[in-house]
Amino acid sequence: MSDSSKDELEKLRKLRTELESILASIEGEQKTVEEGMEILRQKVAIRELEESVRRRQEELAGLGLEKKRLEDETNNL
Repeated sequence: MSDSSKDELEKLRKLRTELESILASIEGEQKTVEEGMEILRQKVAIRELEESVRRRQEELAGLGLEKKRLEDETNNL
């Protein structure tokens, strides 16, 4: 193998190593971002559930008031 072939092969090996390192770094960053997104998804789901619970509690309270009003009206007959 000639010196220029050896040099080219060495350059290609270095480039491959560098690209593999960059790829590993990108994959690590991607995993970190995906994990962060999962946390955000959970927070959004919890917020939606909290809103649903609040809405249902308000509806229940309203029904309780309506029931009381109807009972009062019925008792006055």
